[in-house]
Amino acid sequence: MKLRGLDEPKNGRAVHGVPALDGLRAISIGLVLATHLLPLGPKSLQLNSTAGPMGMSLFFVLSGYLIVSTLYSSTILEFIVKRLARILPLAYLYILLVLTAFGLSKRALLYHIGFIINYRLDQTLPVTEHLWSLCVEVHFYALVAILAAVGGRRALMIVWPCCLAVTAMRVVNGAHIDVTTHLRMDEILAGACIATLRPWRFRSSATSASAWALATIIWAASSHPDSGWLQYLRPYAAGALLWATISQPPNRLILLLSSHTLRYVAATSYALYVFHPLTAHGWWNEGSVWQRYLLKRPLGFIFTLVAAHASTFYWERVWIQTARSWLRSKTHQQVTGRSW
Repeated sequence: MKLRGLDEPKNGRAVHGVPALDGLRAISIGLVLATHLLPLGPKSLQLNSTAGPMGMSLFFVLSGYLIVSTLYSSTILEFIVKRLARILPLAYLYILLVLTAFGLSKRALLYHIGFIINYRLDQTLPVTEHLWSLCVEVHFYALVAILAAVGGRRALMIVWPCCLAVTAMRVVNGAHIDVTTHLRMDEILAGACIATLRPWRFRSSATSASAWALATIIWAASSHPDSGWLQYLRPYAAGALLWATISQPPNRLILLLSSHTLRYVAATSYALYVFHPLTAHGWWNEGSVWQRYLLKRPLGFIFTLVAAHASTFYWERVWIQTARSWLRSKTHQQVTGRSW
């Protein structure tokens, strides 16, 4: 079985052709799963409250980088069709499962399928609260697609002032961390900004390692709930980590981030994220500490991994291949039409 990157899991390529970014994506989903499913150290250190923002900021930055990089080499139609085929089938399947198992009101269902529940968390269930991030993603897709359609690829440079504007709104509102799009999208926009820069590479291994380590430290510090104003810099710290990674010369760090294990985790990370709350609530979260973390959590991880593998390589594959076939067919029709 070939390993595939998360956002293009069916073509055998890493995230935008950079295998090390799959490693970052695997780290991001690992942090999110850990913060939701495991006790991380003494409560006084607030590691659970730190790991979550770390994972989501890195996930968003990678997404912004990939999306804008893809737009530079795709038509608007290709971009929209591929994004919808990537996000909707699993998201809607999960919502259908939740609707069947737990029930949703008609109003709540509309908020879910319309990707606006990040503005109405009162309409969510414990197993759908995490879908707020998909809302931010979809809103970002719409923004950059409109920019590219109206102003061409050059208009994508607007992501820079947009990113700063969102951060400014966070500062004004005192929002160290939020789930609403206008107070969270700077994390995705920071990655989009990196995608507009020209490629650059460190010449010195020592300098590159130091830059990566420094970015990691600031990223972790800006994700801690007690870091105050430093949290406003979290998008840029995660962006700096991304930049430091793609600027690395070949070294052991890059080899590690490009390992088959991390690339597999990256390939299934979207499904891992979608399914994992099912094992964090109800029966899965009842009982003594020993029952929950020595019995139920391992079973929950196995269930999540199996579900994520099946979804990634069977359910989602069908939709993505269908979308690609349709795009190829449409391109062929256009070429044939012009030839006549």
